[in-house]
Amino acid sequence: MVLSCDVAGCPVQLEPPVIEAWRNDADARSWARDHAAGWTSDPIRNTDYCPEHARFSTAPAAGTVPPRPTAAARDRAGNPLNRDEYVKHLQEHLAGRSTEPTMMLTAAHATVAARLLDELAGVYRGESLGQLAQELSEILDSRSGDRS
Repeated sequence: MVLSCDVAGCPVQLEPPVIEAWRNDADARSWARDHAAGWTSDPIRNTDYCPEHARFSTAPAAGTVPPRPTAAARDRAGNPLNRDEYVKHLQEHLAGRSTEPTMMLTAAHATVAARLLDELAGVYRGESLGQLAQELSEILDSRSGDRS
């Protein structure tokens, strides 16, 4: 039985003493969790967290929305960005006056991009990221003239 931290990319593992290493059942996991100093677990998600990431096992305070990480957008340290903050940044970028050269998409590129944005909107339905994807898809559709 080895406890592994369930935070993506965290290499920390905790091995039990040799006398307990042979066990590999629910009782062994419970014993390991009880004897892992500083480690926490989330029984609902069946996850374990090393002392550095223990905060991920605590439930957010009532009325607060926990941060939702992006799938691919990362900060300089490699941590996922908060989706809601990322959407605000993207919207500010769209609203700003860019001095960069304008790139034109072919009708086929615009159609494919709009379909990908539709898919993204479906994945993040009800979230600001999904709404932004839907709005951009509609803009691309209206400019390319394709509504398929």
